Amino acid sequence: METGIERLTALTFLITGLSHIAAPRVWARFFIAMREQGEVGGFLNAYVHIPLGLLIVAFHWIWTWPGIVVTLIGCGLTLKGILYFLWPELALRSMAHVSEASAWKFQVAGVPAVALGLVIGWISLGLPGI
Repeated sequence: METGIERLTALTFLITGLSHIAAPRVWARFFIAMREQGEVGGFLNAYVHIPLGLLIVAFHWIWTWPGIVVTLIGCGLTLKGILYFLWPELALRSMAHVSEASAWKFQVAGVPAVALGLVIGWISLGLPGI
């Protein structure tokens, strides 16, 4: 089960990271549209983050190296989702910084997301070196 969760996490980060790099303006418009929904947008932002986090927390509770990387990501995503569900204005504050002019920041964020996806993919294959 843990290997499957690692592969899902790797694919999620790879695909999302590549999308951030290839389509930064769409990501900016996506978060702008959520922000325009007010507190409902905060809930939507929570729904973006919490599913993968909960899946990891429920099925990948590993606290040894290198699996801890995925577990910590799951805890972080879950915490972010919980905070945004309880205080949607936190999500709105985060989304307030997004504009089409700052869309390039999504490309910058996409690079480490792709790298993290590759590392987690490596972990899921049980390959040496990590």
